[in-house]
Amino acid sequence: MAHPGDLDTTFGSGGKKTVNFGGTDAARAVLVQPNGRVVAAGGGGHASSFCVVRLRSANGTLDPTFGSGGKRVVDFGSDDESVHGAALQPDGKIVLAGDSRLQPAVVRLKANGALDTSFDGDGKKLFSWGAIGRVTAVVIAPNGKILLGGFSGPEGGNIQVARMTVKGALDTTFGAGGIATVDFGGTEFGEAIARQADGRVLVAGRSSAGGAVVARLRATGALDPDFGSGGRVTLPGGGSLSAVLVQPDRNIVVAGNASGSAMMTVTRLKPDGSLDATFGSGGTTTVAFGSLANLLGGAARRPDGKIVIAGYTQDGEDIAVARLNADGSLDATFGAAGKATVDFGVATFGNAVALAPNGRIVVAGQKTGGDDFAVARLLA
Repeated sequence: MAHPGDLDTTFGSGGKKTVNFGGTDAARAVLVQPNGRVVAAGGGGHASSFCVVRLRSANGTLDPTFGSGGKRVVDFGSDDESVHGAALQPDGKIVLAGDSRLQPAVVRLKANGALDTSFDGDGKKLFSWGAIGRVTAVVIAPNGKILLGGFSGPEGGNIQVARMTVKGALDTTFGAGGIATVDFGGTEFGEAIARQADGRVLVAGRSSAGGAVVARLRATGALDPDFGSGGRVTLPGGGSLSAVLVQPDRNIVVAGNASGSAMMTVTRLKPDGSLDATFGSGGTTTVAFGSLANLLGGAARRPDGKIVIAGYTQDGEDIAVARLNADGSLDATFGAAGKATVDFGVATFGNAVALAPNGRIVVAGQKTGGDDFAVARLLA
């Protein structure tokens, strides 16, 4: 009998699907459309370009109504390009964000995979927020504006947040010329972004000065003094963050890794940025699938408040998925005591997770060896 956390055998081959773009291919973002179709995006192909695939909901096969036989490659002309974040607009258009040789890069596709020329004239946008930089996450505001989170560099670089208009121009009403910079006193990396219902923006990542960090900006791009210390929170114990979620009660869930990457961590903050001691142990739950590295790739929240995290466990070299109850405890109804792994036969990384409308869990990443996109779907 099927059990939550088991592979969904109606998808791909026994719940698993690989997609080859012809290069060193890795999916780093995943979306599930309202009709259940799966969009996975990352980098690869012959010229190391933006790569995106859409899979049918019913069986995980390539969707021939998207791009060329279900796949789309977009090239900015560099030999080192990748998607790191993706978002779905209400009209079905897909926004892809990442970098082209460490310059922030954004693409908008129509629902059929064609470049949307209403976005910056040709569907593609390169901009700068430092000598080097990358967009790692993107969300769409209700008014259609595009929020981008990431980082600049080199050494001493900062977390960066940009806002674009619907047409792809930097929104000069946000930050300084459309860009807001957050400095925690070291070299910072913004890895995840979320938007609150009131328009405030959360960005999470890591800093060489203190480890796992979260910042909140007002809708204008200014740091929010109602959050942490002048808009900034540094979590105790070092580590890093790669996901941020906002609950309906305005509490904030951040997930990442403890210092040293031996454990995944999920922490809940109150709206003012203080630790919520009712969650986990003193505000944090740690999850390990073995004694070696356990790298968190992403997190998603169910309508019932349960939290799904996904990543990679070095023990077995598998995709790793766990589900937590709303109080931070492992959900014993999922997998084995709240945890499940997916074995592709070789080392496979889970870099992103999304939930289907029916609650099923979709994880995307990289299957090494042949270096292909790896996508798995698990029962809820």
